[in-house]
Amino acid sequence: MLSYLFMSTKPFPLEKLFGSRTRVKVITLFTTGISRPYYVREISRAVNERLNAVRRELDILMKIGMLNTYESKRRKYYTLKPDFVLNKELTSIMAKAGPPIEDSLFKNIEKLGDVQFACATGVFTHAENSPTDLFLIGTIDEQKLKYFARLIEHQIGHEITYTPITLNEYRYRRNFNDMFLRQIFTNPYTVIINHLEGDLRPETNTRHQAALV
Repeated sequence: MLSYLFMSTKPFPLEKLFGSRTRVKVITLFTTGISRPYYVREISRAVNERLNAVRRELDILMKIGMLNTYESKRRKYYTLKPDFVLNKELTSIMAKAGPPIEDSLFKNIEKLGDVQFACATGVFTHAENSPTDLFLIGTIDEQKLKYFARLIEHQIGHEITYTPITLNEYRYRRNFNDMFLRQIFTNPYTVIINHLEGDLRPETNTRHQAALV
């Protein structure tokens, strides 16, 4: 990594990366959490730092090319730039340095019913070929799930797709090497809940291996 940086015609300003505690927290949120848009107040709550401090650090990370931004419904959202030169290295460093910043987006997902497994994919992991954004296995209350999805959509500023299936249906699909499951588990996904028994657990191919709940 370092040799690449020194060989670059335009040296990367490494001193800009780890300039403050708040900046480290913000970088951790974007590199080890669910890949999604965040607005400023939400970031401030997640990292437990003051709004002005967070805004200052976001401006710096924008200037060095780590973040993108856009506005929707009177909110300014920030996202991790997929082609940022140090994404892979930062994700590895922050994952080893400590636990990820807790993301409230999927808080209380276990209250949707008897949730045996849940993962985020699609828009949350830049998995363009994934057939859904939120996949759940278990006995799910679909009305609660519909409301839950609306809350997520309000928070991230755009619609998501979600797919609940029962444990029996999952077993059946798994036995027949179902295309839908293959499309989910061969693309990047992040585990939120995993209470499946060992032989039913999907093969490890996750963007982040630790469960978020």
